[in-house]
Amino acid sequence: MKRRELLGLGGVAFLAGCTSPRPVTEFQPGELIAVSLRDGLAVLDSGTAGRVASGTLLTGNRLVSVDADGRIVVRDATTGVVVTATAVRGRMRLAAVAPDASLVALVDGNPAGRTETTIVVAGPTGERHRLTLPGFVQPEAFSSSGTSLFVLDMLPPEHPDRYRVRVLDLAAGQIKALNLPGENAGLKVLVPEGAEEEMRGEGRQAVFDPRRERLFTLYSHQPDHQHVRDILHPGARDGKPDVHAFVHTLSVRDGWAVCVDLPTTFGTGLVEGLTITQTAEEVWVADAGNGVAAVIHADALAVTQELTFEPVAGRAALAAGVDQIHLAVGTRVLTFARDTKAHVATWTLPADARGIAVSNRHVYVGQPDAVLRIDPATGAVTGTVGVAGLGGVERVIM
Repeated sequence: MKRRELLGLGGVAFLAGCTSPRPVTEFQPGELIAVSLRDGLAVLDSGTAGRVASGTLLTGNRLVSVDADGRIVVRDATTGVVVTATAVRGRMRLAAVAPDASLVALVDGNPAGRTETTIVVAGPTGERHRLTLPGFVQPEAFSSSGTSLFVLDMLPPEHPDRYRVRVLDLAAGQIKALNLPGENAGLKVLVPEGAEEEMRGEGRQAVFDPRRERLFTLYSHQPDHQHVRDILHPGARDGKPDVHAFVHTLSVRDGWAVCVDLPTTFGTGLVEGLTITQTAEEVWVADAGNGVAAVIHADALAVTQELTFEPVAGRAALAAGVDQIHLAVGTRVLTFARDTKAHVATWTLPADARGIAVSNRHVYVGQPDAVLRIDPATGAVTGTVGVAGLGGVERVIM
């Protein structure tokens, strides 16, 4: 266990702007982009490929890592300057970071299965909590107040095949059920004993909505590189045998969670085609291998539209711009209008996409050992910069 009907527009034009990228000969400083490399995350200048900062986890404009001395190091992602460096006892793994990087959760124990878990929560001045808990407990996210830690309670702990989301009171050192979702955010009612939902799935990707203070995590049931049709029921969730993918929505402010089930087609192909992004009032999810996308209303927490497009094999990534949603998969970038949800363009890439990110001015698409800068209005490549060992383009640092 781990935790990450489009209108049939057959006449959509294929733009040739991306077919012959020209390397940039005079390197000029550009926007900052976060990328994954062989040695972790890095923030690069998109014009020169100069490395600005490195780390393990990225939140906002902060990069967090554990250095060779075991210190938790928080860097400003825009400059690389060390903001804080905090010593903690023991060698532990980073597990969760508050949105402003003011709190960090570390975990110890066998990641495949364990009967006991040690969690350390640290801030700029050092350790705040060190708790040893029974079972396999995996930190997921901090509450808005910083007084609680949402965790995955993996079941059974030695060889988990399902989980439930619970909340750890850091001061009391006690784990309890989540609240029931309700219209009155000030009224907290715990999920009744025995009624906590148990889910099966692999966390594929997550996006955080800072305005709503909600974490949207895309889950699918199938193991990597297998098809659900080859896996016996019961599906992703008890009582939902035909659900193979869902978006787990966690309110870190009010302490409740809701699973938004995706249509049956989702999660029945290779997992590399699953991807999620969030923008304004909507959460977009795509299963590129099956040629389907779903739009979820971020407040109603329900699928409001289902889109279809020609299936494309390969590793997929979504990114939201001001007026467009971009899906990079295989050697294509499919562009959708945010307002009408129409498929308005397809750009052809020289090689398979390795992630995508969008700013107000440019679209950045990863390639083997390179990043393309693309004009979102025309699909034309306006620059190429070499990045050795590029794993993927993650996002633009504002």
